[in-house]
Amino acid sequence: MTSNPAHGVNALIRGAQLLTRKELRPFIIIPLLINLVLFIALGALMISQLDDLGRYIGSLLSNTPVDTSDMSWWRAILAKGADWAASVFHWLAWLIAIAVILLFFLAYGYLFGIITNIIAAPFNGFLAEKVEELLTGHPPPPESIGSMVFRTLGRELRKLMYFLGWGIVIFIIALLTSWTVFIPAILGALWGAWCMAIQYVDYPLDNHQRSFDELKSVLMRKKFTTLGFGGAVMLAKMVPILNIFVMPAAVAGGTALWVERIWTEGDPGKGPNGMNPLGASKRIENSNQ
Repeated sequence: MTSNPAHGVNALIRGAQLLTRKELRPFIIIPLLINLVLFIALGALMISQLDDLGRYIGSLLSNTPVDTSDMSWWRAILAKGADWAASVFHWLAWLIAIAVILLFFLAYGYLFGIITNIIAAPFNGFLAEKVEELLTGHPPPPESIGSMVFRTLGRELRKLMYFLGWGIVIFIIALLTSWTVFIPAILGALWGAWCMAIQYVDYPLDNHQRSFDELKSVLMRKKFTTLGFGGAVMLAKMVPILNIFVMPAAVAGGTALWVERIWTEGDPGKGPNGMNPLGASKRIENSNQ
């Protein structure tokens, strides 16, 4: 199958549809509760910062210097720098303001995602296992609950180190090219989409104890499909309230994407159990109609 961003977007939609299956409902309750609690906590934190953000944006769109007397030192530096840039390149003021707003919600989405993924990792592993069994008729290799919890938490830390390490590199490149405005925005969007795809397609591979390097190799083979899926997840995570439901849908969608479109072992189209999972999933769905 060709690599197509639309396939990735459709995978997230398919994941949301799979969550309506009664077989999966017991495995999404705890992740949803975790998301709800963190949404309330981080939502309150975000609202507390809106006043400063509003003044910051206002200073960009006007020639009036922003009052930094009650700001922390790093916010004051950002405000003064943005004020100077806006006075020199006033025509860029609106672009800078839009970029700041997007960055604010992107940071919120990343923070929300990192915390929820670490806490809910074992539950997401169980969900991915049940989705794979639903689609193929065969579960991953059996494993004790204790072993699975320990392994999934370790894998989350491995991914977090990867995200932080390369994230610093991406940030430096974006900083060096910040005068272009568009390069950092495109670079950040691509990196965010890649990270989201790695995060959620990893669960089914980890259930089969596939290495992290193999995960990256698998995703690179379908890079446009991968970025389409990750981009859809990233955008959904930036939307308050909707992001409560994104994680289980992304786990289910990432599992379906791996099983039905990405995984290759020997013959193209073969699934993790040596069968064609796309045909198997259709038979299973038809039998439940």
